[in-house]
Amino acid sequence: MDVLKKAFLAGLGAVSLSQDRTREIVDELIKTGKLKEKEGEKVFKELMTKATTAKKDVEIKIGQQVVSALGKVNAATLEQLKKMERRIQELEKELSKPGKSTGPKKKPGKR
Repeated sequence: MDVLKKAFLAGLGAVSLSQDRTREIVDELIKTGKLKEKEGEKVFKELMTKATTAKKDVEIKIGQQVVSALGKVNAATLEQLKKMERRIQELEKELSKPGKSTGPKKKPGKR
């Protein structure tokens, strides 16, 4: 899961960097007169929309790869772990009730 977290943060950083860099480029084009201010805003918004879409696509692909990798190593899912935890808690409650024995049950009259 650490790999997924790092990949997500890297994607987030890349989008942030690309946003800053894109803004710089658009501002420079406006300053040099190659784009009008209105056009610059439109171009900037289009590029950011495309970057966000690309980021989401990468996140989905990374998620699919992680799920595939976890399936190959036969690791328990978070839901399976939560289910086991709930079952353990139920068993602990059952064992802590008065009169419950933790040892093997003996049949009356036999030794």
